[in-house]
Amino acid sequence: MIMASLVLAASCILGYTMVYRQFSLVESQFRTTGSTLAAQLSAGSVELVFTGDQLGLGGLVHSLNNQPTVIAAAIINRDREILAHAGRPIPSSTFKMDFAYQKAGSFGDDNGTVWFYAPVLFKEVSGGSAWVGLDKSGYTSSRQGVIRSGIIVVAVLVISITLVAIRLGRSLGRPIHDLIEGTRAIESGHYGFRIRKRHSGEFLALTRAFNNMAEGLEQKIRLERLFSRFVSNPVAARYMVRDKVDISRGGKRVDASILFVDLVGYTAFSEGRHPEEVAEILNLYFTEFADTCHQHKGNVDKFIGDCAMLIFGCPQHDPDHRFHAMMCAIQIRRRIGKINQRRQEAGLPFMDIRIGISGGIVLAGLLGSHERLQYTVIGEGANLAARLCDLAAPNQILTDKAFYETVNRKYALSARSSQNISVEGFQSTVETVVVDDWQKGPPGKSRVASIPQAGPYAGATQ
Repeated sequence: MIMASLVLAASCILGYTMVYRQFSLVESQFRTTGSTLAAQLSAGSVELVFTGDQLGLGGLVHSLNNQPTVIAAAIINRDREILAHAGRPIPSSTFKMDFAYQKAGSFGDDNGTVWFYAPVLFKEVSGGSAWVGLDKSGYTSSRQGVIRSGIIVVAVLVISITLVAIRLGRSLGRPIHDLIEGTRAIESGHYGFRIRKRHSGEFLALTRAFNNMAEGLEQKIRLERLFSRFVSNPVAARYMVRDKVDISRGGKRVDASILFVDLVGYTAFSEGRHPEEVAEILNLYFTEFADTCHQHKGNVDKFIGDCAMLIFGCPQHDPDHRFHAMMCAIQIRRRIGKINQRRQEAGLPFMDIRIGISGGIVLAGLLGSHERLQYTVIGEGANLAARLCDLAAPNQILTDKAFYETVNRKYALSARSSQNISVEGFQSTVETVVVDDWQKGPPGKSRVASIPQAGPYAGATQ
């Protein structure tokens, strides 16, 4: 349909151009003929006008009027008297046209006659004007002939080009259809699609190029999916989407939050159990950790035995990373609590968790050897979060007071103070806080209740 429309449009444009040029040519020839005849009559009557030889003027006018295209001819003097005339009557308006005695021109009347005039001049002195009338019907007939010729040419062009287009379309349609089918398959994610039909000429090279492209995309997608299984999606996107990225060891300082979540009693739990059963339980809990982390704009840094390290605020920037980290911690505790309750009711084994969370300026980037690199964060915030996780009681979220106060200024938390701890790398002790849940009411108004310090985390409850 589109090809036919293009053929028709091209043929019409070409036909219109040809007809327009023919119209212009016929019009030019008609006016050139009239102007030439008027000029010839004017030049031949100069001596006769100024000598008053009406007999000679009559012979000149009648001789011109006998030509097939001329229907009238006349000589008029400056006193607007007709000195000689032959053919159709001259319009009365010609006697009022003073400019006809000074310059040549033309005009058409209501009877289909075009009058051409030229001044009779002798040494720039006008003695009158020469008039020649041409019948416009011949010009109209010529135009109609041009239109008929144009229509015939356009029809022949349309038929010829259509036949060529149909033949060409049949030869090109099949390979193009195969390519369209292939691109749609690739677009829908079916990267294993290949064009199996054999084509010749340029389409053979095009088919091979398409199949090579599809194979390359399939390998790339397979690699990306495999790569994203080993690292978090934001990290994979950071180092795979860019055309030029520095894959080198090192990092940059960023403000981030770090969350450690540990399975309580894992060592005792794994004793006497088959590795497959232990792996199934680990995968169950790790899946919950990872899903909750991603829901709150975090990234899984690594799984360490029975512990997961989650980071917030890098590699993608997140100005609210402390809030999202706290949301993740509270949500993990809720989800694991529900899972454990269902497993306990079903008589299935389960494990409690404990969470340590902190934040601050850390170094984030690729660390490791030349052969193996890993995106991670290191710094006091990470060390403190790991230490807090080790000291937390079962089902407890333990953080430092600085982290708690930063979150609490914008989002009210229900929390209880714990004891001060000494952490390697910190010059002073760290005051810790046990977070219970979010608290209704304006932020910054909640108070931290004190816990009697009969022993390390003696007041911790589930």
